Amino acid sequence: MLDAEHFDPAAHVAAAAPLVGLRLDAEWQARVAAALALVARIAAPVLAEPVIESDEPAPVFRP
Repeated sequence: MLDAEHFDPAAHVAAAAPLVGLRLDAEWQARVAAALALVARIAAPVLAEPVIESDEPAPVFRP
């Protein structure tokens, strides 16, 4: 569950980028953190909804 009040996108980017092999200068780290903050803000209402046992996943699209 995403805790929007305690989520620090800048710290997350700084910690995660090296783990996946990204070398980001300070400007790019700030841009990625801003994008991640936006994604978290957009996702927060969806993540706040409870998922119950009777919920079913969407079907898989196969062209």
